[in-house]
Amino acid sequence: MDRMLNFDLESETDGSSALLRIRGDFDLQVVDQVTEALAQIESQGPELLVIDLSRLSFMDSTGMGAVAAAHIRAREAGRRFAVVQPPAGVRQAFDRTRLDEVITISDDLASVYP
Repeated sequence: MDRMLNFDLESETDGSSALLRIRGDFDLQVVDQVTEALAQIESQGPELLVIDLSRLSFMDSTGMGAVAAAHIRAREAGRRFAVVQPPAGVRQAFDRTRLDEVITISDDLASVYP
């Protein structure tokens, strides 16, 4: 019996800016869904891509890898990229891995989007 996933994705655009909201658990079970959603957003060529993690309950290393890869693709495309409101444990992971030194992390969605 499959267990129900604690996970949801929502995306929106505002002009040349795109926002991806990830809710629940961002782990190996859902990383492909997130990667596909990011690819779809990136194919539209936004000037800014923001990932909102404010309603995230858990993120494992595959989730961190997907965020880091999206950042690299954004940099290569000349796109601005930001992560908003990661929960404390996730923020600590960004700090420990030093991703916070290369990825814009904001505590306020309105300050980075749109």
